[in-house]
Amino acid sequence: MKKIPYGIADYKMLVEENYYFVDKTHYIPKLEEIGRYLIFLRPRRFGKSLLISYLAYYYDIFYKNYGLYKDTYIGKNPTKEAHSYYVLRFNFSSVSIEDVEYFFKHNIATELQFFIDKYNLNIKIESHPKATFENILSYMKKNNLKLYILIDEYDHFANRLLIQNENDYKNIITDKTAFFKEFFTILKSATDSENSPLKRLFITGVTPMTMFDVTSGFNIGQNISLKEEFNGLVGFNEEELKKLLEYYKIDVDIDILREWYNNYQFNKHNQEKIFNSDAIFYFLNNSKNRLPDEMIDINLRSDYKKLRYLIYTNKKLNGNFETLQKLVSSQKISITNIIQDFSALKLSEENNFKSLLFYLGLVTIENSFLKLNLKIPNETIKRIDAEYIAVSLKYEDMLNINISKLEDYFADFALNGDIQVFEFLAKEIEKNTSIRDYIKNELVIKSFYITYFSLVPYYITKTELELNKGFTDLFVKPFYKEVKYFALVELKYIPRTEKLSNEKIDKLKKEAITQLNKYENDELVEKYTKQNKILKKIVLVFYGWELVVCEEVK
Repeated sequence: MKKIPYGIADYKMLVEENYYFVDKTHYIPKLEEIGRYLIFLRPRRFGKSLLISYLAYYYDIFYKNYGLYKDTYIGKNPTKEAHSYYVLRFNFSSVSIEDVEYFFKHNIATELQFFIDKYNLNIKIESHPKATFENILSYMKKNNLKLYILIDEYDHFANRLLIQNENDYKNIITDKTAFFKEFFTILKSATDSENSPLKRLFITGVTPMTMFDVTSGFNIGQNISLKEEFNGLVGFNEEELKKLLEYYKIDVDIDILREWYNNYQFNKHNQEKIFNSDAIFYFLNNSKNRLPDEMIDINLRSDYKKLRYLIYTNKKLNGNFETLQKLVSSQKISITNIIQDFSALKLSEENNFKSLLFYLGLVTIENSFLKLNLKIPNETIKRIDAEYIAVSLKYEDMLNINISKLEDYFADFALNGDIQVFEFLAKEIEKNTSIRDYIKNELVIKSFYITYFSLVPYYITKTELELNKGFTDLFVKPFYKEVKYFALVELKYIPRTEKLSNEKIDKLKKEAITQLNKYENDELVEKYTKQNKILKKIVLVFYGWELVVCEEVK
């Protein structure tokens, strides 16, 4: 039985130590055909490092007789380019931002030294890595040797630098004399002509921001991230996932995996949905034929927690926060096109921020006619977004919910059907006066419910879910089999600018009851009642921030 390769990104190790490999090598000919100098962007922990690894071993002349690809597509259908390059690899994820210039230069110098030693080349090593790099390029050109450079996580330390201090980011990345800019200048000079030594270049990262700030766009090649034919270059499609589950004999409802880890789409014309590969291997590593105690990989969670700076300007929540909250409440936002070149220093521009959410994996493409709809891809990301919003509200002293108490109320609802949990959150909203000016419509109230309900493990809370040809406000559906009660919730809102009256309240209640009775007959709801779970239909009516109705519909 092959080992589960969670956290393994070295292809040679996968082969030699008997790890499972999802063969993506049929993409290699396509990569060769599309161009020589490529950049490929995907969210963190999506399999990019393994991609770099198997490309490196495939093209490296040093590994020609290792037989690493005998059981793969490319091993049986090799290209003429196989094992014909001297391969130079860089990985910038290890560059510390504490003394970033020193560690970046040290990283470069170490890889250059390894390259020279591996191929036993007669190249002088200089005190400055720039000079050594230029010596290598000169040697390759003089001896008519082909060079392939692969760079993994090119923007990793730059993104961390941006989070910590924008001025430091400017000094290291965008300044005319910045050493990072100097590095890319050398790369560009090595691709200038037919006689240039650098024949192929492949770069991975998460966002295009750093590349834009360094070179005003990737002007030494092409960005293939949104190309239709490379939608599934990393991650798993459903067929690949099913083979994995079959191989490891994992008995799980695949709908659960779809809900938590699927639905990434990176091109509007290619509708194949992609699973996050890291998340799938995490699940396999922790399932043991039952659901893991924690469905979200802590490593994925910690990656996104570093992104708080995106929604702050001068230590205050900005318009990006409202975009994120709108996304959580309605599950989608719109944009004309994903922007492929923008600066990290212009994230206050709405379309730049929306595009950044896409590159980070916080939203994905949902097909539409003229504008692109961007939606939260899955439950994992929805819960990460919810944590993000809750922490920000707490930090701003706008809304600080006692999550432990919320969990207790939810446990009472799950086991006994007590609906006080819906009142508890409303009372918390009402008593936090600093949040009142922020509550402008029903979506804001709804976003609070989705945010805080998503922090509780017993349920998955859906919004705008189509049920019986309508769209419910909240469907609080059970996740664990021990949960006995679940809920449909209709939320109605009366602005504080309007006069409150019993007639208006009664009208809204009747509307909500009609909707709930309609949604109750949907087959998805009936799926749970057939499992002997008990449905609670609940009407909530808010007058601004004040809950004036919380009733169960019998």
